[in-house]
Amino acid sequence: MANVSNTDEKSEFGTLPRRGADLWDIKGYVERPARDVPVIDDVDVVVAGGGITGIIAAIASGRLGARTLVVEPFGCLGGNMGPGMFAGGSLHLALKNPEAFPDGLGGIPGQFNERVVAHERRLVGSNYLRDSKTVPYVATRMLEEAGVRMLLYTAVVDVIRDGRTLQGIFVENKSGALAIRARCVIDCTGTADIADRAGAPVIELDQDPSMGVYFGLQGIDVERWDREVLNRPPLSDEDEQWVAAHAPSGAKFMPWARQAWEAGEFRIAQVVDGFATLEISAKDPKGDPSIANCRTRVNGRFHPGDGIALSRIAQQQWCFIYEFVSFLNKYVPGAEHACLTVVSPYFQARGGKSIESEYTLTVDDVVGGARFDDVVYTYYDDKRFIEGGCDVPLRMLIPKGVDGLLASGRSAMKRGPQFRQRYSAQQMGQVAGTVAALAARQGVSPRDVDVRAVQRTLIEAGAHVAPESRLKELGIV
Repeated sequence: MANVSNTDEKSEFGTLPRRGADLWDIKGYVERPARDVPVIDDVDVVVAGGGITGIIAAIASGRLGARTLVVEPFGCLGGNMGPGMFAGGSLHLALKNPEAFPDGLGGIPGQFNERVVAHERRLVGSNYLRDSKTVPYVATRMLEEAGVRMLLYTAVVDVIRDGRTLQGIFVENKSGALAIRARCVIDCTGTADIADRAGAPVIELDQDPSMGVYFGLQGIDVERWDREVLNRPPLSDEDEQWVAAHAPSGAKFMPWARQAWEAGEFRIAQVVDGFATLEISAKDPKGDPSIANCRTRVNGRFHPGDGIALSRIAQQQWCFIYEFVSFLNKYVPGAEHACLTVVSPYFQARGGKSIESEYTLTVDDVVGGARFDDVVYTYYDDKRFIEGGCDVPLRMLIPKGVDGLLASGRSAMKRGPQFRQRYSAQQMGQVAGTVAALAARQGVSPRDVDVRAVQRTLIEAGAHVAPESRLKELGIV
């Protein structure tokens, strides 16, 4: 079992002298020849990204009669709830908050989630393998029912713009370069790619995006694992010190991880090209047949929109996952016959680029239970139980400097408060799709849509905009 990590033997894990940007080696420039690009569609709303927020946005837009198209780089919809296989967590942590959604999530998110679990009394994502295959199916069917068309295996590569107004996007797939005209574009790329290409100011956090890929293991002897791994004696002081210095997340697999490391066979924590760290989080096996849900944990001095950095990480990560299983087979009691059953092709991320919106919510807003007249949904934190939650304003979805554009999901969420929670992304999607459809219908930019019309349309669709007392306070109901 060979260790393919290029970690410097003398450096401690986590010492990162390089940045992801250091991998870029520009060797000059060439001019791309101008050419006519065929326009394959002319729609009211195009949604860039068919992840969890893009799905809900497109359904909302389609249900309001807007001609809507979803563009998705993968061959199926669902993002980190679909091909991403959740990689940790279920639908949302906010259910720990006693105030959160006493009547259920409501609106399109509530309908979508109920269909995913077939109305069972459990959270979406409580069964990673099952739900991650159901999400793309339910998404596809609900989009079809709403009259939304889909363009899969297709990447957005640029934007069509006239001055500060976005008029569509350029895409590429096996058919080559194509153009799509649209009256409104929703950026659901997860890293504000559309906004960035459109020239809108973006906020970029270029380190510790806490990325990861899900993988599942089968073939573990659960009884022996529980006896010798789960109930392993406490580590010695020396082993504790070794973990702290070499593999912060490796305590679960001690002392075996140290034995393999010192034998030169496998490092349970690795460094990628001096700019990123690779670790593994693994849950104990459970179920019948038993499955151990695992994920890589990738941090460092890079952002998840850096294509070269992601390529280098993925190259080493595949070997890291495979050799981790070989390590388990040789060293860890009960895992002698463990094998990979599935590896997600999808990188999860929590950082990266987001729009510089007309208003960006902060931790102070959450702690203070901020109130805004243009509230479009309520954020309930899973750690701070603030009465009435925190209003999320429509302005949070509106980028500065560009018309004809909305952002939703992580593209509109500056890292800080936990707005990336899946329920929040779903609710934001319904808002974005509603605003985009109304903007297209009225022939205006999303920033000029009447807020009260948005709020009332959301309420009519069953969305949870705010507690009833708040709605009465604003004169909406």
